[in-house]
Amino acid sequence: MRKFIALISIFILCCAAMISCGGTEEAPEGLQVVKISKEHGFKFYGPEGWTVLNAKIDSDTEVYATKMSSVNNTSITLAKAPMPEGDIKDYFNKSLKEFPSSIGDTLTVVTEPAKTNFGNAKEAYKVVYTYKYQGYDFACMQVFAKNGSDFYIFTYTSYGDVTDETSDYRIYLEAAELAIEKFEFTAKEAVNEDAPEYEKDADGYKLVSDSAIAGYSLYIPEEYEVIVSDAYVTAKISEGANISMSKATSVGISILKYLEDRKNELSALTDNVTDLAITLKTDYNPDSPAFDDWKMDVMPTVDKKLTFGDIADNHLIGYEYTYEYGGVKYHVYQVLGVDAGVLGSSIGASGYVFTYTATEAEYAEHIDEIRLILKKVRF
Repeated sequence: MRKFIALISIFILCCAAMISCGGTEEAPEGLQVVKISKEHGFKFYGPEGWTVLNAKIDSDTEVYATKMSSVNNTSITLAKAPMPEGDIKDYFNKSLKEFPSSIGDTLTVVTEPAKTNFGNAKEAYKVVYTYKYQGYDFACMQVFAKNGSDFYIFTYTSYGDVTDETSDYRIYLEAAELAIEKFEFTAKEAVNEDAPEYEKDADGYKLVSDSAIAGYSLYIPEEYEVIVSDAYVTAKISEGANISMSKATSVGISILKYLEDRKNELSALTDNVTDLAITLKTDYNPDSPAFDDWKMDVMPTVDKKLTFGDIADNHLIGYEYTYEYGGVKYHVYQVLGVDAGVLGSSIGASGYVFTYTATEAEYAEHIDEIRLILKKVRF
């Protein structure tokens, strides 16, 4: 059921530097390839000219997405999910309980699940609902499609009132409906991929990034499962813990504003976001103008052990916080390294973010290893 809520917030993923890879295969008129999967057996098309942003979330979950533009997050997504037990209406109503209160309290179901068409799917149901996110009105149409033993969720999300002909939701609805009409389930084909071979350092840590693409070299323990290894790297430590690393997705804003924005985004999608620590490696002036409009729960402290590869000491900031999602408390340790001074300065083109996320119960088990990984990074 948690995969369901992940789809609601897919437009947040679309704002990040995810994997952009559609395809060059021929598509129906007015559409482009978002994903053609021989392994899973489907052809998924999106509106022509939109940005394709496919993302592998973990070893079991991949989201295929396309959004209108960098300034308009109107999007359509597709994700495979476990086959529901019981009927779709019951599945949908149970899933509503997983929304964080910030969204759930504003959510209105416009159309209850009802039978519909989804390409050549054997069985499909459509639901429409609205909600508010960070002050904006969003409208969402989802289609739950069954094909044999496979279950997929298609999501179209845009702005405005579903009854308003001038809203973005209504303006781009025709494009979303064309993607639905042309979706096609196909016969599955076996796909054999050779396991990658990784270069290792003296400690047996494997190199999982290509510095020519990512701009950094990231070494992780042999037992970590690599999920994505590109400009954006994610790896699974266990069922309750993972790491990720990428270039900063926002540039030209102050470092402290960057932290505030990340917290605001997370607060809109989860519950009880709590700042635990913000750390610097060098001394700072708490009376600096950078703190005139401070919105975080804690003031920075100095941590002489703070490290992020070979980035200079005064270019580092650490951020530790917790949040709750789906009834589980998560603990996060994030380190940001930039190419300019931290306080009051802006993130440049070479800002990088490393994030370790674990359940509260598991966080302490890996933190020492995480600090060693951070020491091994090279830019």
